[in-house]
Amino acid sequence: MLYTITLLTTLYFAFTYPLCFWISRHDPLKNNFHHFHLGLPVIVGILALFFVVRAETPSWVNIGAVLWMIAALVLTAYAWRRESAPIGATTFLCVCGLGLTYQVQSGLVAGGLPGMLTMTLSGLIFSASLYAMNLGHWYLNVHGLPIKHLRHAANAFWILITARLLWNLVHAVTGQILYQGQNIRLYEFMGRLDGFLLMVPIFFGVLLPFGAMFMVHEIIKLKNTQAATGILYVILCGVLVGDIAYKYFLIKFGITL
Repeated sequence: MLYTITLLTTLYFAFTYPLCFWISRHDPLKNNFHHFHLGLPVIVGILALFFVVRAETPSWVNIGAVLWMIAALVLTAYAWRRESAPIGATTFLCVCGLGLTYQVQSGLVAGGLPGMLTMTLSGLIFSASLYAMNLGHWYLNVHGLPIKHLRHAANAFWILITARLLWNLVHAVTGQILYQGQNIRLYEFMGRLDGFLLMVPIFFGVLLPFGAMFMVHEIIKLKNTQAATGILYVILCGVLVGDIAYKYFLIKFGITL
């Protein structure tokens, strides 16, 4: 299970993190900002796909993984000489990578399309939180950077975490799970010993970040980027704990929260 959680986490991170360039698409950040933010997911994606190729996956998935690695290296080399990453080509590469991830996930985890969509949302949330925190650190290195970039990144993360909160509420009421031979509502499952632990991902992965974003929002108004970055770091830790726990319940019980 640890291998599956690690593999899916790295794959979804690699193929969702570059999408954060859309946050500042109208005014791309300069001073080689995109070097780290494109290089990191590409390296992580190549390492993750290397293990996919070595696993027992269909040959066409392996071919797709190799082609993605080559395309990612070419794109990175091209973007390295530019002021910003080419957002169209980067997005296309991310979509192709997510398609490969869905094929890998279908052979490892139950949950079908809902599981893939929730894991995509989970990857976007983790990537957005890491991007916002890294952007906060960037303000320490580049003086005079407009505060709007950090505000937009924080708002994008807030929208994603709100979508996760709403989905959790709806699915907890309407969703069902087969537990000990019985179909029970998800909120009833949460009253059992196994289901009670669902509060771990819900609290750390949704409630804590959602509440902390109110503080981040007010601190950004004061243009205190250092304090905002500190809170974003706490949010990132909570999101990571929640993301791992959510994947555990998806793999073990097929719960798509």
